[in-house]
Amino acid sequence: MVWVHNDSGNPAAIYLLDSQARVQASYVLGEAQRDWEDIAIGPGPVEGINYLYVGNIGDNFTLHFRNYIYRFPEPTAVDNIDTIRQIDTIAFVYPDEQWDAETLLLDPLTKNLYLLSKEMSHTRIYCLPYPQRTDTVMIAEHVLTIPFKGENLLDRLVAGDISKDGRELLLKTYQQVFYRNRPDSSLSFAEWIISPADTLPYTVEPQGEAVGFAPDGSGYYTLSESQIGSDLYLHFYPRQSGSEQ
Repeated sequence: MVWVHNDSGNPAAIYLLDSQARVQASYVLGEAQRDWEDIAIGPGPVEGINYLYVGNIGDNFTLHFRNYIYRFPEPTAVDNIDTIRQIDTIAFVYPDEQWDAETLLLDPLTKNLYLLSKEMSHTRIYCLPYPQRTDTVMIAEHVLTIPFKGENLLDRLVAGDISKDGRELLLKTYQQVFYRNRPDSSLSFAEWIISPADTLPYTVEPQGEAVGFAPDGSGYYTLSESQIGSDLYLHFYPRQSGSEQ
């Protein structure tokens, strides 16, 4: 099963979907739904506990000075509708200017969080190093800026995910899914993100802004936002035999 959320204009909630896109549980967060754009899962401050990280990081018109990531232990109840009340709020600002970001990555090897901006000509990458502060507003660290060969709005970066073992990376635009392998766990994120990428199979969706590894590593999922007149499907792409992905 996979966790998903809606975009702005919808309830501040997360939903647990099974492999047939049926909602198995839903949880309301007592936080604002300004522009939730990505969700990540992995380790956090208490060893042995899986945490969810919800990124309130979208800013289409770059109007918001502060951004927020909500961290809380992964709920375990199924067939449930409940409210999550104990949430760590990681508030942050960028060190230079406001940016629109739709990609939130958690590196399970370091527990660092990464934000990747949504632009056509280049991508700016920022880090919130572990342990993330929840008692003050953090200043995200600029890691690097990488060229991005975008030619139109459909080329912009909209989602990403790092595998549970920290060895595989997915990045997604509206039209493509890119894959990078981390052959050496000592490879820094900055070195990893600029390594050569493979292009994976992907059927373009109406407004596909979600990608994530299957929990068992057997492939990856994509999902679209709704558009009037378009049906939505949870797409699964099985891992290709004889290759890394």
